[in-house]
Amino acid sequence: MRLGLAITAAVAVGTLVGCGGGDPGGDGARTPPVPLDVALDADLGVGAPTGPDHPPGTSGLVADYTVTNNADVPVLVVERRPADITPTVDVPLPDTAESSWVYADDSGRVLVTKEMFAPVDADAGAAHRAPAVRLEPGESVTARAFALTPLRRIVPDPDVFVVPGPSAVPAEATSWSFCVQVAPDPGESGPPTMADHTPDRALVCSAAGGRAAAG
Repeated sequence: MRLGLAITAAVAVGTLVGCGGGDPGGDGARTPPVPLDVALDADLGVGAPTGPDHPPGTSGLVADYTVTNNADVPVLVVERRPADITPTVDVPLPDTAESSWVYADDSGRVLVTKEMFAPVDADAGAAHRAPAVRLEPGESVTARAFALTPLRRIVPDPDVFVVPGPSAVPAEATSWSFCVQVAPDPGESGPPTMADHTPDRALVCSAAGGRAAAG
């Protein structure tokens, strides 16, 4: 299956409530999630990846996007798919700044995403992390995402991570969106990363665009 672009899609997302929640309190209550005011502008298209990591002639879905932090607190924005949990499939999956996950939601829409999935077992051991960018209030980051066509479901091991949607990208999919995960910066030391336990994570998605093409 190949998806070709039908329209240019952009979305500005206002206040978001993260999905990670806070730490349980002594009385069993959870701290309220941190609201985020983050905007995503994404142009969806088809094209080639940048750089020499893919073979000549490689093409796929491309999202050129900008994330802007309109909140009063610093936020983290996932930068790429984590290389250490990328699955082995029938094609090479280079680790680049454009590296993305590919899966479908329950409605059948294809999602090309940059995110850190939650673990099936939160007590399994060391945290997994995705490279991230830290944005101070008012700052923006512009980047690119790429998904090779024909599309394959590219997700981490579902026995280890909670992955939504069906077990395959549906052949009848007619639209796709780009999504990126954001969260309030918890202030950890070292290079910014999004951990599988980072509180108040939220997935910000573009409007859907694209149409199915024969192939």
